[in-house]
Amino acid sequence: MTLVEVFPRSMWIQELKGRDKKAVIREMLNHLVEVGKLKDDAARKVEKAIHKRESQGSTAIGKGLAIPHAKACPFVKELLGVFGRSREGVPFDSVDGGLVHVVFLVISSEELAVQHMGLMKRIARMHLDEKTLRFLARDEKLSSMEEILEEVDDNFG
Repeated sequence: MTLVEVFPRSMWIQELKGRDKKAVIREMLNHLVEVGKLKDDAARKVEKAIHKRESQGSTAIGKGLAIPHAKACPFVKELLGVFGRSREGVPFDSVDGGLVHVVFLVISSEELAVQHMGLMKRIARMHLDEKTLRFLARDEKLSSMEEILEEVDDNFG
C-alpha cells in the first residue's frame, strides 16, 4: 500500500488540539472512530497497544517527526493511518528532545504486518529530509501533502 492510500485527505488532522503525547494519540484514534474506520472499543484497545509500544521507547524519532504505531492488532481489519500536524509542537519524548510537529499514526492487523513495516520505513525516511518535515509542519493548508507522500513512495517504495 502507498502512503497516499493509507493517508488520504480524510485521514488528515490539519491542526492537532492535543498538547501532549497521550492527548495526540487519543485525538488521532478518535478521528478513526469519527470517520467510521474503527469502533470505539477497538480504539481504546489500540490506544493501550500504542502506549505499551511507547513505553519501550519513544516513536518520536527526532526533527519534529513521530510515528506512533501498533501492529498485529486482532481488533483491526486493515492497515490504517492518520496524519496529524501541530504547528506549535507537542512534547513527545523525542530522541532529540525537541517538540513534535508531524505525526503519522499507523495501526494494522496481524495479516498486514509486512505492509505495516514497509509503510513505517517509508515514513521514517522522511526523517532524512528536514526541509520536507519543516514544510509539513508549517504549510497553512497542507497544499502539497499528497505530492510529498507520492514522492516518498516513488523514491523509497
